[in-house]
Amino acid sequence: MADISLRNITKHYGNNLILDNISLDIKDREFFCITGPSGGGKTTLLRIIAGLDSDYSGKVFFNGEDVAEMSSAQRNIAMVFQDYALYPNMVARENIAFPLRIRKYDQERLDSKVADTIKQVDIGVDKYLDYLPKKLSAGHQQRVATGRAIVRDDPKVFLLDEPLSNLDAKIRMNTRTYLKQLVTDIKSTTIYVTADSSEALSLADRLAVLDRGKFVQVDRPFDMYFKPRSTLVADFFGVLGMNFLKGRMKKGKILLQGTEINKPVYFNKDTADRIEGNEVLLGIRPEDISFSKQFSNGSLEVEVELIQAFPPKADLLCSLNGKTVHTVAFIKNIKDIAETDILYLSIPETKTYLFDPKIGELIE
Repeated sequence: MADISLRNITKHYGNNLILDNISLDIKDREFFCITGPSGGGKTTLLRIIAGLDSDYSGKVFFNGEDVAEMSSAQRNIAMVFQDYALYPNMVARENIAFPLRIRKYDQERLDSKVADTIKQVDIGVDKYLDYLPKKLSAGHQQRVATGRAIVRDDPKVFLLDEPLSNLDAKIRMNTRTYLKQLVTDIKSTTIYVTADSSEALSLADRLAVLDRGKFVQVDRPFDMYFKPRSTLVADFFGVLGMNFLKGRMKKGKILLQGTEINKPVYFNKDTADRIEGNEVLLGIRPEDISFSKQFSNGSLEVEVELIQAFPPKADLLCSLNGKTVHTVAFIKNIKDIAETDILYLSIPETKTYLFDPKIGELIE
């Protein structure tokens, strides 16, 4: 097992800065996800931790020991790649056994370890173990790759680079559940890279959002979703992201399209006074907006432009003076609503956030 510390990691590809002086601590046996927009440096960072990339500055520590001079094998890591990287000329069983063969395990010990691993990854029908990778589904290839990674005795660190990205939605959901249970069973420190925000939220003990080589926020899943520190994080998590509406602070309220909206409940008077008269971005998640066909004080008048169903819910795309606002409702509750209808949106101050429109950071 291992706790991992990264200190001042900087990486360039030519003139392009990929990782910008980042530091991070990951606890022993923690399931840690690194997520964020594509091209942010996630896979590059994972390769540095794995020892597959040595052309960088900074330090990587396992249990307080600098591993700069250690190979991947010496670091005792297990890794699953996005493309699985199975040996095409070996059947599934031999792919799983290969790391033990090159370590010259005796046959009895090898057979025992492989059998235990096959049970752990739950490959299903035994005949699949005698198939070459090209005959296996993407889901079975993923499980064989995972089995090959964990078959060794007690890897210190388990690294996964977008292992579910090639799977269809249903298999992906089932595999996500099995991976979480597997990691709990093997008790290794796990670093999981994914661009899928929902995957990161459902799997991680803690997670980091990496964007353009910088950690934007490192937090627990709950706080990442409900306490975003920036518009990037707020918009990245959630099926539809977050709505952002331009307004201005006026006498302790937010003036939005001529309507006064109450300031967020987390605001105190000093904060409101400090930004009096300033432009702000009001953030509200689609599922937190309520609506009615009847006007009420403080509500915003919108026109329904489009209704997109994703059963059992639907996304109502509404126009607020040319600005699209998303709101979500159960399909059974919007039977009397049609495109071009006028609705009145209510924005609860218990669910809103205010961001600086210039730098995108949360105003506190």
